[in-house]
Parts: sequence; structure tokens; C-alpha cells
Amino acid sequence: MIASRSRKLADSIFLCLFLAVSSVIIVTPMLLILINSLKSTAEASVPSLSMPKQFLFSNYASVFIKGNILRALKNAILISFVSVAVIILMNSIAAFIIQRRNTRLNGFLYNLFLLGLVAPLAMIPQMKVLQFFHVNGTYLAIILVHIAVNTPFTIILYTGFIKGIPRDLDEAAVIDGCGPFRLFYQIIFPMLKPVIMTSLIIVFMNIWNDFQYTLYFLTRASMWTMPMTVYNFLGFHTADYNLISADIVFCVVPVVIIFMVAQKYIISGMLAGAIKG
Repeated sequence: MIASRSRKLADSIFLCLFLAVSSVIIVTPMLLILINSLKSTAEASVPSLSMPKQFLFSNYASVFIKGNILRALKNAILISFVSVAVIILMNSIAAFIIQRRNTRLNGFLYNLFLLGLVAPLAMIPQMKVLQFFHVNGTYLAIILVHIAVNTPFTIILYTGFIKGIPRDLDEAAVIDGCGPFRLFYQIIFPMLKPVIMTSLIIVFMNIWNDFQYTLYFLTRASMWTMPMTVYNFLGFHTADYNLISADIVFCVVPVVIIFMVAQKYIISGMLAGAIKG
């Protein structure tokens, strides 16, 4: 009995220490960026956690104007919201069909989406396809790429969740005269709220933080999103670490706020999908 309690106490202490060290590792870079964003150029040239002699909030105003933050924010909102809306509406009904109809084709499609979770994407074929349809370098191009990249994850997530929804609901709705689309959007879709919120948040953050696809598929700087402003700003202000740090804060803050507000949906949705799957 005493040995069991000692072991539990040792495990708790180890867990607390591990979480404390992990928190320090995660928080320190964020704190460093935040502090340096309020320093002068000379102070920020030697990055440290020491407080600035004078808090220069004017750095943010300078970055907002010089970095075209408002334009980048509009681009990020357009690309993120359209991509997420299409992904949720299209993939939820696709997962419903794949799960409910046990055909060879649906089994093959499920395995194909499963393969898409681990198979790396090839940039050149994607670019060739977009060039063939004459959409490369447009908003439509980057939206289609984001949809393709995030579809496997959402399909697998929705399929596992839908498996736990009784088929009796489908049969009862059909008897009452529901067509396929009405059955899904009026009965099944509202029941997917936990997993929809999970996929919405995760996919939104993936798209918002994207750098690689934006760099390759959007050729004009006027169409770049928030992370690209840091890349662009770094080229013009290589030695101004205070301004670069302020730009990073602009880029990170929306994602941090969304994650803090919605983290309970991520946890509940992932657990629900795992239990039902």
C-alpha cells in the first residue's frame, strides 16, 4: 500500500516536472518575440528576455503600415474561410456516403484517403494540373490546393465519427419521406457538431499558418497571407529584429486566440471521434 502511494507520488512529481519543462520550452520563444517586438532596433539586435528601456508600441504601427498587414489579413480570411467551408460541407457528406454504403468503390476510396494522410504531396504535378486549367497564381489555385491537402484528414475523422451514429436514424428518416440530402443535412449533419468543430479549428490553423503552398502557388505579393508578410518583411528589414518580431506577433496572435477559445472543442471532438470510431 505504501509502495503504491509512493509510486503514484513519484509519477505525479515526474509529470509536473515534465509539464513545467515543456511549458518553459514552448513559452520562452513566444515571450522572446513579444519582448523584442517592443524594443528599439539596437536593443533587439541582441535577442534576450530583458525588458526594454522603453516600450515602443510604435513598432506595431510601423509594421502594420509597411508590412501591408491589413491586405494580408484580408487575403488570409478569404482563403481560409472559403477553403474551410468547402472542406466541411463536401467532406462531411462524402464521409457519410463512404461509411454508409459498403461497396468496393467506397472501400477503395477510403483506403485512398487513408494513403493521402501519409503520402507526400508532389509540387510539380500539382503545379502542372493548375497550369493546365489556367488557374495557377490565383486565389482559386491556393484554395483548391488547401482543399486537396486537408481532405484525407477530414474524411477519416468524419468517417470514424459517423460509424457511431445508428443506421436506424437513416431508416426512420427515409420512412418519413426524407431524401438523401435532406436526410444528411437535417438529421446527420447537426449530430456532427463536435467533429465539425474539431476539423474546422485544426484545418483553419493549418491553412492560416501555411507558408509553403502560398509561396509556390501565389506568384504576386499582393495576394500573400499573414505568414508571407514575415517572409517579405524580413527581406526589407533584415537587421530590424524588433519590427520582424512585431510582424510575427501580428501573425501569431489570431491563431493563439482561436486556439485558446476553441481548445475544448478540439479535445471533445477528437475523443468523440476516437470513441465512436
